Amino acid sequence: MSERHLILCGGLDRKTRAVAKVHRLRLGKGAEEISLDIGAITEKMAGKLPPAMHDLLKIATYVYVGDQVISRGGIRSFDYAEKWNRDLCFEIPVQEIDLWSDDTIKNLLEEALSFVSGDTYTLNFVKRPSSSFPEFLNFTTDAEPDYKFDEVVLFSGGLDSFTGAVEEVVANSKCPVLVSHQSNNKMVSLQRGLYDYLVNLGPSGQKPLHVHVMINKDKKLTRDTNQRTRSFLFAALGTIVANAFNLKRVRFYENGVTSCNLSWDFGGPTWQARATRVTHPKFLYLLSDLVSALTDDDFRFENPYLFKTRTEVCVRLKELQHQAQIRQTRSCAKSVFRHPHTHCGVCSQCIDRRFATLAAQCAEYDPDWLYVLRLFEDELEQPYDRAMVLGYAAFANSLESMTAESFIGKFSSEVHDIAKYVEIPNREEALRALYLMHKRHAENVNNVLEQKVKENTQAIIRGKLPARGLITMIAKQEHLHPGKSMVPKVPKETKHGKGELNQQVKNLLELDLRLTAPQIAQRIGNTTADAVRQTLAWKNRKR
Repeated sequence: MSERHLILCGGLDRKTRAVAKVHRLRLGKGAEEISLDIGAITEKMAGKLPPAMHDLLKIATYVYVGDQVISRGGIRSFDYAEKWNRDLCFEIPVQEIDLWSDDTIKNLLEEALSFVSGDTYTLNFVKRPSSSFPEFLNFTTDAEPDYKFDEVVLFSGGLDSFTGAVEEVVANSKCPVLVSHQSNNKMVSLQRGLYDYLVNLGPSGQKPLHVHVMINKDKKLTRDTNQRTRSFLFAALGTIVANAFNLKRVRFYENGVTSCNLSWDFGGPTWQARATRVTHPKFLYLLSDLVSALTDDDFRFENPYLFKTRTEVCVRLKELQHQAQIRQTRSCAKSVFRHPHTHCGVCSQCIDRRFATLAAQCAEYDPDWLYVLRLFEDELEQPYDRAMVLGYAAFANSLESMTAESFIGKFSSEVHDIAKYVEIPNREEALRALYLMHKRHAENVNNVLEQKVKENTQAIIRGKLPARGLITMIAKQEHLHPGKSMVPKVPKETKHGKGELNQQVKNLLELDLRLTAPQIAQRIGNTTADAVRQTLAWKNRKR
């Protein structure tokens, strides 16, 4: 049974039972408080918004920060769904108490948050005095544009979202508002560079608006880095922006394989730890119902790329003749910014990107030097890295051999659940569209592997490739036998800060010196923060 956590927000306080762990969060502009810096939104623009929108942003901010305050445990815990799941109860002050206490709205909000995060959410609201726009916001001083915006697009700076933005500006001749979250200063420069590029693509006299948000909070608050509810904060801000410009929808651009994220357990971290649902059709459907209920008007969240593979997204960018910008996008799930690298190379997003750009014949625009670890050339020293990439290959190999019937049978509950929420009214047609998309993905992956093996035939025969490199492992057919053998048990000595643990800590600190001991322990798994602190790599780290 999950331990219950109570998060008291906005200065609320009360006596609690001993069964709940209590956390307190406060929004404001003080040094120990949480605030949002929002670029391109002015106080004048924000002042047009109704109290319900003010409340929505406050709720989303508390949920986003609260999600990071409470740890899920280390990778070792991911073998047990009950340890991955957290039981979170929020008490939040709002202006529109009757609206947020309505059973329909409250249930939709809790269901959406529980679905996207994998946790159990309970939200209770209390009345707070009316005020001007929330006091925890920092605005820019830019003048309000005098021309019309006609779309709201969530803009991460990744390959898919950038292609979507190009789609809107170039193919659809739209003037969109691009909404971003910026986790660090290097993300700011990356997104700004892509935005500056997009500005020059639209018609003269008007340009897209970039609304960028940065959360300012004490780093000590961070206990979990998965940030499953970040998409809810995105969606809330997108809703507020759309409301300010009298628009009725928000668009997420994400390839369908990532959006559906079908479960394929290949050993190591279970799919609960790997899968994300940030653009899952059910989540977007729940968000649409929630905002429609809040505004008493039809409102929609859409993913126009739901039935495209990532390879097809790359091909679309080529069709739009802007593939040269692929190298300027960032798809990595980790915070990797060691010049000139912008990607780790071994997270699920990096792996998918590398295969997609190769399959789309865009390799020259996605050069090896962007990656800390080169997927097809380097040794995969870490067992979880090997498990991730072999599992990816195993998934594609399994998909390619499936018929439509066996695919639907294998993923029955998931694909039927997805089919309920897509814009294809006929259930059989929706299921077939999902099957064909995954089939195309599998063919792309296997074609890339086949080509790489052919290119390296002589090196394979002569044993010149790394023994634990991807090409060698594929040649040895290790991807055909997924299971726990991919993830060797960590030797006991690593628990005491010796041997492999020291090297793992060193590798992670080289990627990001800001990592704390608990965060490192979580990423490595099968160890503790105390063991991390005993390693020489930790003791000798740069400060």
